[in-house]
Amino acid sequence: MEEDPVEYPLSSLPRLQGARLEAIETLGIRDVRDIPDGYLTDNQSWIRDQTRLGETYFDAKGAAADLANFGFPTRFLDFETAMLAIPIWKGTRPFQPLPFQFSLHRLDESGKISHEAFLDLSGDDPSLKLTEALIKHCEESGPIFAYNAGFEIRVIRELGDRFPEHDASLRRIIDRIVDLMPIARERFYHPSQHGSWSLKAVLPAACPDLSYENLAGIADGGMAMEAFKEALAPETTPERKQEIETQLLEYCNLDTLALVRLWELFKGERLSRCFLHPG
Repeated sequence: MEEDPVEYPLSSLPRLQGARLEAIETLGIRDVRDIPDGYLTDNQSWIRDQTRLGETYFDAKGAAADLANFGFPTRFLDFETAMLAIPIWKGTRPFQPLPFQFSLHRLDESGKISHEAFLDLSGDDPSLKLTEALIKHCEESGPIFAYNAGFEIRVIRELGDRFPEHDASLRRIIDRIVDLMPIARERFYHPSQHGSWSLKAVLPAACPDLSYENLAGIADGGMAMEAFKEALAPETTPERKQEIETQLLEYCNLDTLALVRLWELFKGERLSRCFLHPG
């Protein structure tokens, strides 16, 4: 007989494993909220306590202070990449994350927001055109926010290695990148995140009016990668390729719009548009 599902299973606690997990399971505990003191790390205990409360934790003053020194214009960047087991473009290697798309929102001090997108489904190596478009639209000043920014930095650094003539410009972009994820980890948590600070876990809690669930066809990076491969396949019809293009643009756009909204929340700007989960 299958056990009833648990609202907050033990998997909601990050890095709960080994002897700690075995000891808790020996007690017959299945829900995070039922774990007694003495079995968890300080971080795990904090998540358990917040889960028991069932409320949003948000250090608004701390988040605003974290962002206080970053000026305008402010940009928000996200890449989509493909990893091909068998390289099809010169100068690439197996399973190298190759960017084929980016989304870039720009916010100026007056509150005006604009958006630039790049997507290449031609089947040619998109790397050089993407590099040139990225340099053009990032311009020369202002912070560039990303989420879990090590990925964006790695992608840009590898583009610089492939195209030395653009390396200096790309390194200047890297120098301006600011990661929103550490701010989220330190300043924001809701039990619905189940111990995760991925963008897809944080966004529904922080800005419930935005949702990846409403997207048609593509709702995560893995699906985007598979859609890109399908678009390049010879048997893919023009109609299907157009559908994939639309879905990829919508998905990547939401990734950076989500960053804009998190920035607004953390910065303390326009909070009427980005509000806390009702609990």
